[in-house]
Amino acid sequence: MSDAEHPLEPFKRATTATIKAIAGDDELEVTFGQGSPSVRGNRIRVPLPGVGSTQDEIDAVRGIGDEFALKIRYHDAALHASRSPSGGTAAEMFQWIEDARVAAIGASRMEGVAQNLDSYLEVQCKQAAFDTVTVESEAPLSVAVGLLVRQQLTGRELPPSAENVVSFWRDYINEHAHDDIEALRDCLQDQNEFAEVCRSIIADLGLASELDDPPQGDEAQDDAETVDEGPEDDSEASPEDVVLDEDAMAEESADGDATMVEMDADMDMDEMGAESDPDEAPQNMPDDSGRINVNFNYAAYSEEYDETIRAEELCENEELIRLRALLDQQLVALQHTTSKLANRLQRRLMAKQNRTWEFDLEEGMLDAARLSQVIIDPMNPLAYKREKEMKFRDTVVTMLIDSSGSMRGRSITIAAMCADILGRILERCSVRVEILGFTTRAWRGGQSREAWIAAGKQANPGRLNDLRHIIYKAADDPWQRSKRNLGLMMREELLKENIDGEALIWAHNRIVTRQEQRKVMMVISDGLPVDNSTLLVNPSSYLEQHLKYAIDMIENKSPVELVAIGIGHDVTHHYDRAVTITDAEQLGGAMTDQLAELFDVK
Repeated sequence: MSDAEHPLEPFKRATTATIKAIAGDDELEVTFGQGSPSVRGNRIRVPLPGVGSTQDEIDAVRGIGDEFALKIRYHDAALHASRSPSGGTAAEMFQWIEDARVAAIGASRMEGVAQNLDSYLEVQCKQAAFDTVTVESEAPLSVAVGLLVRQQLTGRELPPSAENVVSFWRDYINEHAHDDIEALRDCLQDQNEFAEVCRSIIADLGLASELDDPPQGDEAQDDAETVDEGPEDDSEASPEDVVLDEDAMAEESADGDATMVEMDADMDMDEMGAESDPDEAPQNMPDDSGRINVNFNYAAYSEEYDETIRAEELCENEELIRLRALLDQQLVALQHTTSKLANRLQRRLMAKQNRTWEFDLEEGMLDAARLSQVIIDPMNPLAYKREKEMKFRDTVVTMLIDSSGSMRGRSITIAAMCADILGRILERCSVRVEILGFTTRAWRGGQSREAWIAAGKQANPGRLNDLRHIIYKAADDPWQRSKRNLGLMMREELLKENIDGEALIWAHNRIVTRQEQRKVMMVISDGLPVDNSTLLVNPSSYLEQHLKYAIDMIENKSPVELVAIGIGHDVTHHYDRAVTITDAEQLGGAMTDQLAELFDVK
């Protein structure tokens, strides 16, 4: 090593060579840097450990590269998308089991790779706070199944954080799916056959209703070819999910959403109950105040344990200050981008609020742009202009932020940045801003689920988790007093599951009764609602159908204007007005125009 060479250069060279060798592709481009690890086409980005990192930290970084390389070599994204369930817990479980297959292939052939993958898995589980799980309701079944399959296929003990999740479900999984899990060993190299056994495991565990029949024969091949023409494969992230490969899972999410929409159109309405055709169902209208009814083809088993709470009540003052400082550190790197956005957006909004000009008038102030025309034709009567007041209606904006587990990491950071940047800019432009969040109080059901179990587990009980709706900033609160509350989003243990439909209606009913002339509601989310406790005992699209109902009511029967910002996921399947961003830097581009259009005078 030369005197001028950076100490980490040998690590980078060795890691790059290893990734290319495992993937069997010398054309791969491997880069190192800050931010989330990702795969885009033949480009892989992995984190760069700091000088002085521990051996476990270095092994975890190597594990990221090893996992990406193994997926490139042994994982067929098109086949996976064609065999995966459409969504919900079944899709999450399918993804986790497939990840276990890929890890098992690498671990069985290379001891060093096995150690690296174990280190990376431990880091992931700690980031997801799986080491703090103390009750079954906080341990996601889909993750537990994937981890147990991984243990069985590799023959290796799970890292402590992963074992903590599996311990709550081991007996249940072995009782119902032991034989099929054992059968996975015989088809490790055949992804299609492996997927078939995987679907049997999902059915064994009571999720057969979420398994849509895959296409057969030529039709399956056609579908696979169609999927292969799109971008890199991606799976829909769940609240408890630890995203192993965010960029390589986008297509599966899009395909899953499309499949769900098509399936919904063909469903037996009598059988599905809540999933009735909007055109044939009785019309539901807002009340005299404009509020929307929550319980339309939908119900909560109990609302006794739900809470609407201010952010400062969920966290000690000192902790809130620390979390806000953490958010401010993230914003420092985007200072140039945010300043640029702030100036552009403020100019556009203030221009609408202040004054404009009328041209081609017979009297008024001489239009300098027409001076040459006046010289040529002094009698031209249309060379004057007059300044006039621009009509800009009194406006309030509600930002509703998905504060669920699937937003953990980069997504919730981007959402918090969006809220902070847009909140400051809009308040500066005299637009009142309300910032709200939604999650649940527990994983896989809380006290509502316990009450349902105690009462005998009635069929189709409705929503079984306890809602937590958070007020980060009320519309009438001053920005300086409330901005600290946004730091609460950085607290990972807050992020659990998401029930979007009820959250949209709650936020809508808060804003619709205000006195401002114009009301805008902005939803920041990363996908569909997921709550395992509810989806396991109700129709698989129960929460999604309620979300569709909420969106339809707001978009078509309410004066509130609805727009969605998808964080890393395309939400245009559900919202008429939506934009997708994958990084906070994108706020400075298309986002500016999208947001400014909201305030065009109508």
